[in-house]
Amino acid sequence: MEKTRWNYWVDIALLVSFLIVAVSGLVLFFIFPSGQPGVGRNFTYMGTSKSTWQPWHSYGGLAMVVLSLIHLILNFEFLVSMTKVIFKKSEVVAEPTINPVKKVVSKV
Repeated sequence: MEKTRWNYWVDIALLVSFLIVAVSGLVLFFIFPSGQPGVGRNFTYMGTSKSTWQPWHSYGGLAMVVLSLIHLILNFEFLVSMTKVIFKKSEVVAEPTINPVKKVVSKV
C-alpha cells in the first residue's frame, strides 16, 4: 500500500480512537465521577456501569498512542524538512548605512 493510503487510514483510525476516548471520558467524568457521594459501587446508567466504560477509555487511549507514533513515523521526512526550514539560519547581509543628515562643511 502506498504511503498516502497508509497515512489516510492511520488518520481515520486516529479519529475513531479519539472519538472513543472523548466520549468515554465525558461519560466517566460527568456520569460516573470518582467519589460521588451517596452512590454505591453498583451505580448504573442506561444499563451500563463505570466498569463498562473504563476499558473503552483505556484501550482507546492506548490505540491513540500507538497510532500517533505510526503517524509520526509516516510523516518523519516532512517533520525534518519543515524543522530545517523553520530553524534555518538566515543569511544576514549587511547593508550600507545611509545617513539622512548630510554634513555641512563650512568654508572659512
